[in-house]
Amino acid sequence: MRFISRLFLTLFSIGLFCAIAAVGGLVYILSEYNQDLPDYSQLKDYKPPVVSRVYAGDGRIMAEYAKEKRVFVPIESMPTRLIDAVLAAEDKNFYTHQGLD
Repeated sequence: MRFISRLFLTLFSIGLFCAIAAVGGLVYILSEYNQDLPDYSQLKDYKPPVVSRVYAGDGRIMAEYAKEKRVFVPIESMPTRLIDAVLAAEDKNFYTHQGLD
């Protein structure tokens, strides 16, 4: 009986040590990856660069000036096939997981 209790105590101690080491390793890995991430609060006030347009007297666009030309396209106007292609390339399980894959 004493042997069994000693064995149980030894196995429990080893398991507890491994669990503490695993949690410590996970915290270390997450802190290493977290160092290079930008501050999320800056996304609240994000304003993408816009295009400056010069219009003619009759309303036609004569010229556009921008460092980055961005055009807003609502998702409703995108073809379903395009959405499926992007999801297939980026996240094939998009519709089945809860947010993290």
